[in-house]
Amino acid sequence: MNENACHIRDRFPDQCPVIDFLMAVDHEFLILCEDYEACVKALRYWAISSAPEAETRVNEYRTIARELQEEIAGALANLDFRRST
Repeated sequence: MNENACHIRDRFPDQCPVIDFLMAVDHEFLILCEDYEACVKALRYWAISSAPEAETRVNEYRTIARELQEEIAGALANLDFRRST
């Protein structure tokens, strides 16, 4: 199990075996998961920051996290579709 996907596993708990499989065989998927992890960490950092730009950064990282979740969900759905055909 790759530790670079703990947040994405939390987001898609029923897909953990598929996530692990894709991370092992698909480098682009691995990068997506690593990007999502970094994004969540940055979002958490800015969420507790008192810096003047914190609110802007939180909004930016929320958008990025949502976009990455959509890409990851698409990759998971794509694999499920290929498995069922």
